[in-house]
Amino acid sequence: MTRIVFALVAASGIAATASAATITHTGSISTTTTNWNVPISLPLFDPALGTLTNVAWTLNGNVAGSARFESLDASATSVSLDLAATLTLFAPDASVLEVTIPTVNTTVSASAFDSAVDFGGTSGGTFTNLSGTASSSNNSSVPAFLALFTGVGLTSINVTGTGSSLGSGGGNLITQFNTQAGSSFEIVYTYVPIPTPGALALLGLGGLAAARRRR
Repeated sequence: MTRIVFALVAASGIAATASAATITHTGSISTTTTNWNVPISLPLFDPALGTLTNVAWTLNGNVAGSARFESLDASATSVSLDLAATLTLFAPDASVLEVTIPTVNTTVSASAFDSAVDFGGTSGGTFTNLSGTASSSNNSSVPAFLALFTGVGLTSINVTGTGSSLGSGGGNLITQFNTQAGSSFEIVYTYVPIPTPGALALLGLGGLAAARRRR
């Protein structure tokens, strides 16, 4: 989905020739079992529209699933379970744009091993319907970076979702995770449009009027 939003910027005298404008591209990837790699076709910024001055992006991630453990230790211990996924957004040149890691932490006390590897009882546990979200964003106005997003047609970017769940506690621990992840992203092009002939004419009239006032 693409939407175009025009935002007025402050003008000083007759120096401003055009308003800043933005073009926003969004996309989403359904929550599914990690590990996945999804290529996305992204429209480039068409230089016929004007001059690209900034690219901003936001990466949202969500993680869902279950975690279970069994402590085999001979004494009581604290067990920490992190259901987590690493979501990564890549630029057209395959460099990393953004990383976000939604995580759900569960910490419990477990007794000494109760003689049954059943992920329950007093030395084990099972946790279902876990979910969490995270978001991060950034932007760049570096000319070489802007060039990656400038052109006619489409470019390709990638979003990956990698399971990064882990458990810790004691020296003898069995853990098992079911990790699913999804993502959504937003990329915003900010640019200075090429003035239309009508706008240039108005600017010229404004300049003449200002000159006459000064006289």
